Amino acid sequence: MVKAILLIFTAALYTSCALGQNKFLAFKIEGVVQGFNNGTKLYLSDLTDGSYNNQIDSTIIQDNKFNFKGSIKTKYLKSAISTTDFEDRVTFWLERGLTSFSGEKGNFKEALILGSKIQNDQNKLNKSRGAVENTEPIDYLYIKQNPNSIISAYTLSSYCNTWKKDTISNLYNSFSKEVKSTEEAKKVFAFISLNRNIKIGDNFVDFSQKDTTNKIIKLSDFKGKVILLEFWGSWCGPCREENPNLLKIYNDFSARGFEILGVGAETDKRQWIKAIRTDNLTWVNVTDLKGSSNEAVLIYGVSGYPTNFLIDRNGIIIAKDIYGDDLREKLLKIL
Repeated sequence: MVKAILLIFTAALYTSCALGQNKFLAFKIEGVVQGFNNGTKLYLSDLTDGSYNNQIDSTIIQDNKFNFKGSIKTKYLKSAISTTDFEDRVTFWLERGLTSFSGEKGNFKEALILGSKIQNDQNKLNKSRGAVENTEPIDYLYIKQNPNSIISAYTLSSYCNTWKKDTISNLYNSFSKEVKSTEEAKKVFAFISLNRNIKIGDNFVDFSQKDTTNKIIKLSDFKGKVILLEFWGSWCGPCREENPNLLKIYNDFSARGFEILGVGAETDKRQWIKAIRTDNLTWVNVTDLKGSSNEAVLIYGVSGYPTNFLIDRNGIIIAKDIYGDDLREKLLKIL
């Protein structure tokens, strides 16, 4: 009897703790929007891996309002709210408790988001940036003055391909132990460890990743050909819009020794393969499913998508971010 009571008490205590924990991590987002039709779907995504494909919830707009409810496993989460086509999307910091959202169709990036302590700090940084065209000095000063801030780590990660590697390293080293343990700071550390500061005129840096059939593919497998190293994402609107143009160029030049190697900043293999099939991409595509922390992305210092590098037959990088007519004219000259 005593043993039975003890078991019941233990179970009740465990349930109480579990419920308390869920309550501690519970969140609610209440949104007011303008310009959308009733029934328009919105998605809440986890951006930890840098991809919008990791959707954790969805809802619909009704009478200019929407809401999300749920719980998160961590104290905070870098998140995004977006429409199905990603035409409207905005990133923000999600924490427990109530977050309010106010925005309008076509201008989600200017939405007012309040509630989360980290988001409120982010709002202050955004306000200090104001209408300044070059925000780098403001961001640099913020990072230097706030080494205990998650926002500093996140902001620094966005400059990994812009600022000198020494600058990135010095700012990272100033971070507190707690900040260094965050996913945002780990991305910066991975960049410092892997990045090769590749420029036009350099030799390509080799890497290997799996293709859609799990076969290991190396960049050096294509040596002797003219290679377009194309960094993209199934979730990236501009990337998907450019794919038909790349397909035409590939069909025109592949027989002459031109090859494309696509590197996907992906976390969801099914979404990645679906995009490849939908866009009829006939060239080799690889990924390591680490999102924006893809090792090739870090090696080549990619900070936006699409980004590409054109490599000649000798393995020398001869152009970066070359598309459309510019790419076609370049290939006509060298092939």
